[in-house]
Amino acid sequence: MSRWLCLVLMVGLAAVSFSPVLAQVQSDVAVERAQLQSDRQATVAANLPLTEEQATAFWPMYREYRGEIQKLGDRIVALMLDYAKNSDALSDEQAASMLDEYLDIQKKEVQIKSDWIPKFRKILPSKTVTRFFQVDNKLDAILRYEAVDLIPLVQTDTK
Repeated sequence: MSRWLCLVLMVGLAAVSFSPVLAQVQSDVAVERAQLQSDRQATVAANLPLTEEQATAFWPMYREYRGEIQKLGDRIVALMLDYAKNSDALSDEQAASMLDEYLDIQKKEVQIKSDWIPKFRKILPSKTVTRFFQVDNKLDAILRYEAVDLIPLVQTDTK
């Protein structure tokens, strides 16, 4: 399990228990997210062969792209924390709202990626853009896979 996901879980637990602890854990999450972004960029760099000219154009765009995607990450973290706080007594309305939020986040992610593909294609060959999104999607899949262990299934009224 990644350190970042552990910190998200700790934030959820701290939110339920002690507010002074919450401030420290939120600070730790911010540091961990910054490290995760740095690691992610290093992984992309190691797997995306670029010329010097391509790199000069790509990396500022990449950071802008990741900034947009990171806003969705903020929403996912908030959703996970909300679920962690309410999972024991989740109402049907809360469950519906959380599912709608999750699906909206997924739609926005697809929209952001769709919007960025032509921008990246202006500076990189299509095969390189495809490779970038393959690497990006694999990194996302790793995080989602690790999150699966942290998120228990919703309890239904029927046993």
